[in-house]
Amino acid sequence: MKLYSASQIKRWDSFTIKCEPISSFHLMDRAAHSFVEWFCSDSTHFNHQVTIVCGNGNNGGDGLAIAMLLRFKFFEVNVIVKRIAKEDSPDFAQNLENLVRLEDVNIQFLEDEMLTIQPNSIIIDALLGVGLNRPVDKELGDIIEKINTAENYKIISVDLPSGLPSEGIGSGNIIKADAVFTFQVPKLSFFNKENAPFIKKFIVGDIGLHEEFLATEPSPFTFVDKVFIQSLYKKRSDFQHKGDFGHALIVAGQKGSLGAAVLSCKAALKVGAGLVTAAVPDIGLDVLQISLPEAMVISSGEINFAKELIFGENKFTIGCGPGLGQEPNTAIALRNLLTTQHKPLVLDADALNIISKDKTLWDIIPKNSILTPHPKEFSRLFGLSNNSQEMFDKQQEMAIRYQVTIVLKGAFTRVCTPNGDVYLNSTGNSGMATAGSGDVLTGMITGLLAQQYLPHEATVFGVYLHGLAGDLALCKQSKESLIATDIIDYIGTAYKSFD
Repeated sequence: MKLYSASQIKRWDSFTIKCEPISSFHLMDRAAHSFVEWFCSDSTHFNHQVTIVCGNGNNGGDGLAIAMLLRFKFFEVNVIVKRIAKEDSPDFAQNLENLVRLEDVNIQFLEDEMLTIQPNSIIIDALLGVGLNRPVDKELGDIIEKINTAENYKIISVDLPSGLPSEGIGSGNIIKADAVFTFQVPKLSFFNKENAPFIKKFIVGDIGLHEEFLATEPSPFTFVDKVFIQSLYKKRSDFQHKGDFGHALIVAGQKGSLGAAVLSCKAALKVGAGLVTAAVPDIGLDVLQISLPEAMVISSGEINFAKELIFGENKFTIGCGPGLGQEPNTAIALRNLLTTQHKPLVLDADALNIISKDKTLWDIIPKNSILTPHPKEFSRLFGLSNNSQEMFDKQQEMAIRYQVTIVLKGAFTRVCTPNGDVYLNSTGNSGMATAGSGDVLTGMITGLLAQQYLPHEATVFGVYLHGLAGDLALCKQSKESLIATDIIDYIGTAYKSFD
């Protein structure tokens, strides 16, 4: 799904109101119904009274509409209103008028009273919406701090935690939400690691904003979900053979790190490459033949490390770097590889570390190649960043400058393409932060690229499938015990989910 800025989301609301047509008040009611349907799907919520804290803008109007619906679901509902803006929004005013008529809903106005929250209640935060573009003032900050420190059961924010902007990194007092029920699309700020303390999880609620807007309003940002991936997935026909699925060459391994080559090659096979060859130093020939009989093996020219990396121009789709080492002769060999290849390559790990030490290599990296750094490798390549947003901006800038696809691995792994498009992944878990996980991803992307997926397709598909396999593995493992081979073992099950 496309992701939009706050101003674009407001235009989407207006577009829906005009083109459906529907009044803004009834669109707010639709949003409230979406929230309440999700809220009531959790049976534990029925054991607690509900306190809804509302501002006097449209986010507060959502909160009032939610209060009325929950009252009709027989919840004990308390409403706290803090007038933040000088004037009530029209839809807030209408919902407040309707709520006042319900005599069994307690309404507290903070202009008249101090904030009081019953212990062990569910707090629904509807103070501020997507319009926030600066830290909250001290008065509102004190209210937020009291909510965060109240003896509550959980805090649920409507659309986004109050105090958090919809883009970038939040500062000052911000609601620490146990869950965020966000409308139509996730907000861009959800993907900054500095904002993680305020969003333990988010749920996207479809409120029926007009689909035609998606076709007419551009955005470089896409949240990669199953629907998007299914649009990329190439199903096999009964008459295809292994030659139709490409030949992946994994250049990897040195003495002491040949496991990286095994993991990458096995992942390339499991993701569907028709043929896989490992290029490893002589010490690894027997290791690969014994541990992975499905792969072919060739020497990379030295006993303990790679020395010669010159291959046929069109025969292979090449992934290079896992466990490769940074021997001087290996660096020379990498330069020869980059000079002689014109097809896109997948570059990871030590290939990236060598490039970070020799900036002249940027000039010979084949266009549309795929680089897969983790944050430390990214910093070696492009310099330190002060925060995640600065790193994200730099990633997009460098992908455009060097005409490569850059994968920044981590939570919501982020893919930036040569034309500036950004893909944020929806799969994966922290159990995948383990040795060899990146080697598996390199093999998967190389295997998909060998199958004639376009570079950005192979990358986005590979990242999603990698994360999904990790999520499926987690069903049988703990985050602490999950290892890279578990991810490989569940690639097939991940594929089956697309049937």
